[in-house]
Amino acid sequence: MLRIKGDSEELNSSFLNIDGRKKQITVYDLSSNDQSSSAERRTGVSAPKMFAFDAIFSPDDAQAEVCSSSLPDVIQAVVGGTDGCLFVYGQSKLGKTHTMVGNSDSPQELGVMPCAISWLFRLIYEQRQKTGARFSVRVSALELSGRSETLRDLLSEYAAGTEGSGTSPGVYLRDDPIFGAQLINQSELRAPTAEKAAYLLDAALAARSRDGDDEGRNSHFLFTLHLYQYRVERGGKGGVAGGRSRLHLFDLGSCDKISTKPRDGGCLSLSALGNVILALFNGQKHVPYKYVSLHFFLYLVFN
Repeated sequence: MLRIKGDSEELNSSFLNIDGRKKQITVYDLSSNDQSSSAERRTGVSAPKMFAFDAIFSPDDAQAEVCSSSLPDVIQAVVGGTDGCLFVYGQSKLGKTHTMVGNSDSPQELGVMPCAISWLFRLIYEQRQKTGARFSVRVSALELSGRSETLRDLLSEYAAGTEGSGTSPGVYLRDDPIFGAQLINQSELRAPTAEKAAYLLDAALAARSRDGDDEGRNSHFLFTLHLYQYRVERGGKGGVAGGRSRLHLFDLGSCDKISTKPRDGGCLSLSALGNVILALFNGQKHVPYKYVSLHFFLYLVFN
């Protein structure tokens, strides 16, 4: 899905055309008008590039439209026992965090994360009524930030039961040779109601690095709803069936300092990050930038 930022009157410009009905955009290369060869000028500008999406949202579309298009299927899958993920990805200062968090002033402007909490608990209630299954929801929130890729458990103080003073073992990533990337010492807090889960989301967002800080400029925020469910099998055998599924909601930050060598203090460009995501999605044996902590973060989410 694509969400476009800008003045709605300027969206269909000389270099960009948006077809909402076909759910595609067309990008024209205007540089060919000035720098093309005589042969290219005779045939006009270079061929436009077309990109199709499952949905395209303009600046005039409300948050509710984004949520209703992106959330129902993934939440249904999570309640059905499958892990799900929804993430935002793009340039900085274009409203990615606003899309995920939204504005609490109006129900129509709630972001993906609060809507996911509300809709998940509603579906849990419906499933409980239909099947008699028992559900338990736990919440975790992590941040990977700064050039040093510092990993922080944003709910560790709440897990320790001393909001503001207590300490707990620090969370860290471990690359297991058998099971792959593993999170160690991650806090999971029980959320028996949607209100409790929303409270923990607010607490995690408050603990997240600020945009003005050095750490906050490259902040990646992962909020996960862990759904545990079980039911007693019918038929007199008395067996118990169940398991865990997870809904990952990921606000991928943008890099201020792009480098071809992230080890030197830079970070991955959007194109490099896209290559990592595609490699993980396609199950490729070789995934680029394996030494970058964000790679392990993405592996946990997508696998």
